[in-house]
Amino acid sequence: MKNEKQMVQELQNRKKTLIRHLKELSKKENNEEMTEVEYDEKKEIERELVEIMDRLTQLNYIFKK
Repeated sequence: MKNEKQMVQELQNRKKTLIRHLKELSKKENNEEMTEVEYDEKKEIERELVEIMDRLTQLNYIFKK
C-alpha cells in the first residue's frame, strides 16, 4: 500500500490536471464553441473533482488522528 504522502500527492496532481482541463473547456463554453462531447467531458471532470476533493478531505481526517 502506498504511504499517505504519495496518495495525497497523486490526488493533488490529478486535481490540478483536471482543473486545468476544466478551465480550457469553460473558455470554450463561454465562447459558445463547446461540442456536446466536450460538454459531457466537462460534467465528468466535475464529478471526478468532487470525488477527489472528498477523498482528500477523508485522508486529511484519517491521517491527522
